[in-house]
Amino acid sequence: MSGQHALFLDFDGTLADHGIVPKAHVDALARVRDAGHLAFLCTGRPHSLIPRDVEMALDGVIGSAGAYVKVGESILEDSRFPAHLARRTVDTLLAVGDFPFVLEAPEATVGNATAEQYIRERLATSFRTGTASQKETGTLGQGSADLLGAFERHSDLSQVSFAKVVAWRCPVSITEIARSIGPEVRDMPYSIGEDQDTSGELQLSAIDKIDGVKRVLEHTGIPLERAVGFGDGMNDVGMLRGVGVPVPVEGSDASRAISDPAYVMSGPREGGLADALEKLGLV
Repeated sequence: MSGQHALFLDFDGTLADHGIVPKAHVDALARVRDAGHLAFLCTGRPHSLIPRDVEMALDGVIGSAGAYVKVGESILEDSRFPAHLARRTVDTLLAVGDFPFVLEAPEATVGNATAEQYIRERLATSFRTGTASQKETGTLGQGSADLLGAFERHSDLSQVSFAKVVAWRCPVSITEIARSIGPEVRDMPYSIGEDQDTSGELQLSAIDKIDGVKRVLEHTGIPLERAVGFGDGMNDVGMLRGVGVPVPVEGSDASRAISDPAYVMSGPREGGLADALEKLGLV
């Protein structure tokens, strides 16, 4: 591929495996940037859950599924639920029952005691069962520990400013919760962990990852046809359909939704990004 390209990389399940970026991907990122291309994280995670060593290996980040955009040290976007919608969202969640959920913001991930207990349980289970990825020499990220490191416990969530919600063990479907809140909010499946059936996310309906991509491209001057998107989840579909070069992960929800991919990459455990960059002629 000729000309400078901008790469937009989903984190969990694409760039990283359970929060750890494998050495093959770390090396691939260095090579593609040495070749003159720009690389950006494009994740549903808020900035507070993006490992700092991962951010330092990139040219910028799109967080909160497009609501937060940072290139270098410049914050280009920081969209959050308007105050009235935030209060309605929290009130609706609390009315459903006592189940774990967190309010995600660039500066912190906020929840109550129920959420903190659940996160600690998830961490203990992942280490006990061996599903947590191991931190090895040359890798980036801290794995599951990032979840608790960014967590702040609040007893009153009604005044918290946030960009996205993640909920687990919902007593009703996340779709039903979104409908109760109103059309300003959309639900999105949660694809990390083993409790996808009772988990989900709430996002602003007006914002998608592709909006963050376009904000970055406007800032860098790189045309949309030279934007390369990598992703595996349903929240990556809008981004993959909007970029010039879509690269879904093999066997993922995204791969089933994209009919004309430029390439289909293997997952992070197989070093799929490194292979994809070579096949696309970017390194």
